[in-house]
Amino acid sequence: MLEGREFQIYTDQKPLIYAFKQNPDKCSPRQLRHLDFISQYSTDIRHVQGSQNIVADALINLMINFKEFARAQKDDSDIQKFLHNDASSLQLELKPCQTSNCNLLCDTSTEVPRPFVPTSFRKLIFDHLHNLAHPGIAASTKLISARYVWPGMKHQIKQWVRCCESCQRSKIQRHTKTPLGTFSLPDARFTHIHIDIVGPLPPSEGQIYLLTIIDRFSRWPEAIPIPDMRAKSICRAIFDTWISRFGCPSVVTSDQGSQLRSSMFVEFTRMLGTQKIKTTPYHPISNGIVERFHRHLKSAIKAHENEKWSELIPIILLGIRTAVKEDLQSSCSELVYGTTLRLPCDMIDVSDISPCDIEFITDLCHRMQQLNPVATSAHCTDRFYIHPSLKSSSHIFLRVDRVQPPLRQPYTGPHKVLCRTEKTITIDINGRKTTVSLDRVKPAHLLPETVLSPPPVIKNLKSTDVHTSKNDEPPTYVTRSGRRVHFPKKLTTYIT
Repeated sequence: MLEGREFQIYTDQKPLIYAFKQNPDKCSPRQLRHLDFISQYSTDIRHVQGSQNIVADALINLMINFKEFARAQKDDSDIQKFLHNDASSLQLELKPCQTSNCNLLCDTSTEVPRPFVPTSFRKLIFDHLHNLAHPGIAASTKLISARYVWPGMKHQIKQWVRCCESCQRSKIQRHTKTPLGTFSLPDARFTHIHIDIVGPLPPSEGQIYLLTIIDRFSRWPEAIPIPDMRAKSICRAIFDTWISRFGCPSVVTSDQGSQLRSSMFVEFTRMLGTQKIKTTPYHPISNGIVERFHRHLKSAIKAHENEKWSELIPIILLGIRTAVKEDLQSSCSELVYGTTLRLPCDMIDVSDISPCDIEFITDLCHRMQQLNPVATSAHCTDRFYIHPSLKSSSHIFLRVDRVQPPLRQPYTGPHKVLCRTEKTITIDINGRKTTVSLDRVKPAHLLPETVLSPPPVIKNLKSTDVHTSKNDEPPTYVTRSGRRVHFPKKLTTYIT
């Protein structure tokens, strides 16, 4: 394979680089013989740092001390049982080892003699062969059983392959997909709203972002262009547009954006008497009603083919508000104003509303109070899948959903499970309590000596626990100057 080819030799032994350039009189006869053998293939020797010489280090680590292997065979109880068992299908004979001056007890029932592996060497043999390319259970079993033999090896290899942490972090079998959860129906209009931020978008009249708001009862949408995504700009936009028209909401649902978790926004919701609910990280389906509105809004902006998108927002919102929704059997404007909105293309006024009087106002209020909220409908037919071990596993692997460089492992872990619900799971990540969606995790298979008792499954969940977690942040402390600070975990016991 190497003869007649030009190639370079990389080594972390820097003196070898100058071996062919130095005076031969300085070399011993043994060194000259070695250099003569190397020169038959190549004299282009280059230096590489030891930390980067991974391939050579891996080959060195594959070496097994066969003399200790032979001594372990003599003391192994399993081998003694097979030597005195005439009913065994194994034909055990001593064979000389080619790389060491010793004899190994091998099974000669196959074409290639297979050494009988003593108990103390089985995991080492598995690690050396499996870690070459980390094959699956069937491939690892064939790879090892063709070279070695021991009782119950198929069961052990299957367990070790399943418990290989590198394989579990790097391989994707089947993603967890839980059924969609439900929110509790709002009591009245404008009591539960969902907010989010779209952008950055191409600059249009100094605006770069869109603050979107939608009411869960009436599906009334708002899209407010803002120049930046600071918490101050968001609070001002919400107060000037939504609160000034529809009042203070009781519940606000948002994602885990830093602006929506800032102390200013938290204080803003506290001042309004509003409950703040945040979704789990990297799980936009928890805020699906506003995410679906984004899809409609963006497609409408692109269809206009106009770079000044900020000028298109009012006319697009008019079209969305007057469109009839199938699940509501009406438009959101009818649920807000009690009648349809007049569009620019309407030529004939068909309104038969009588002049405003006390009787009309009373009847309108009575009918609005009789409106019942309609739950959102699921438009997907995806099959759901939850691994059976996920309900009782003590550790899990967490899928990394952010954009990563190539060849990065898609999972991190294993992480210890603290508690779980039907839609979320709370885990320990580097000493920090974090709640994530079940759709992002898979159970961790660990060796028996590392498995801990699983946490209990929580039942009788509240409706707000299905998508979100509100109390997964570490405790905050307020200094004398009014600043909210987080202290390291090792110092919290000394703070009063």
